[in-house]
Amino acid sequence: MNISNLSSDEAVLGELGQRLARLRLSRGTTQEQLAEAAGVSKRTVQRLEDGTPGQLTNLIRCLRALERLDALDVLLPADTPSPIDLLERRGQPRQRARPGVAEPSMRPWTWGDEK
Repeated sequence: MNISNLSSDEAVLGELGQRLARLRLSRGTTQEQLAEAAGVSKRTVQRLEDGTPGQLTNLIRCLRALERLDALDVLLPADTPSPIDLLERRGQPRQRARPGVAEPSMRPWTWGDEK
């Protein structure tokens, strides 16, 4: 199953659980061995694989124990500047806006009919 925005929360949890189970089995690891390596209970691993809602920390621990924590980087990649941003900045570091600090060259906005 492909996970999409149309998938229900339960369907996504179920699919993630099945994928975790397949990954564990492909490594020849039992639920008990994974639980011990991840520092969680065997019941926690069973719940994750069953698609039962749980804590994200437990999934992270299991992925780390299976040496696949890098999969989360694909899930939510780091924000990188667009090529256009890079061209406009020409290698200069991005300047963050500072709330409440106006640039010196900026004048207050007016309607244009004030004299």
